[in-house]
Amino acid sequence: MERALTRLGIRLLEEELPDEAHIDGGLCKVAGELVVYVSATAPPWRRAEVLLNALRRLPHRDMWLPPEIRRLLESDDFCDNPFQLIRLRDEEQR
Repeated sequence: MERALTRLGIRLLEEELPDEAHIDGGLCKVAGELVVYVSATAPPWRRAEVLLNALRRLPHRDMWLPPEIRRLLESDDFCDNPFQLIRLRDEEQR
């Protein structure tokens, strides 16, 4: 997902977000540039959720993405099953 976002020209920034924000990150526009902020302390499934939600909001349909990522983009229940991502990540590292 990170690669897909960077191919779309999105800058990824890993920063500690303020506790009062109560979020682990998201897509925003800073000085005319689209940026995805991700909390450095977010657990892996929350980080993946931030990236996935950002990718959903961008024109990704015409770019190549692994079938597993396509399934996640089309699924509404990703947040209810973080182990789906962990299995996907393990497969990618092989």
